[in-house]
Amino acid sequence: MKKSLTWRLFILVAGTLFGLLAGMSLSAPAIASPVQVAMDGNYHGDDEDLTLKVNRDGKLKVVGDDYDSKKVYVQVVQINHNGKQRIIDERYVWTQRGDFNYLIQKGKCDNSYQAYSYSEKDGWDKSDKMRIRCDKGGHHSY
Repeated sequence: MKKSLTWRLFILVAGTLFGLLAGMSLSAPAIASPVQVAMDGNYHGDDEDLTLKVNRDGKLKVVGDDYDSKKVYVQVVQINHNGKQRIIDERYVWTQRGDFNYLIQKGKCDNSYQAYSYSEKDGWDKSDKMRIRCDKGGHHSY
């Protein structure tokens, strides 16, 4: 019985100490938060540094903002109904004060597209998925 009481006191004291650390806005040891370590990286997600647009005549426009690198690798992919991706454009672009933009081929009606970028300083980034819709007059929108 004595070991049981000692173990319970140890758990109580350890829990109290971790609670006090959290209350003082200090983080727990790294071993206690392995998910945070896995999430830290160069992947930016949907933070709007990379945008894909379509103009009225259907040309896709890739726009990048606030990049630290002078040279960025960019891919534009077409996504089919099954979720498979096919690269329709890939190139290295030079930034001007961290920004770039360029036009590529016409997008097809009722197809979805997404842009990806990579540089050593900025890591991976992606745009939101965009589905092109066309009206009877042939004007493109998303």
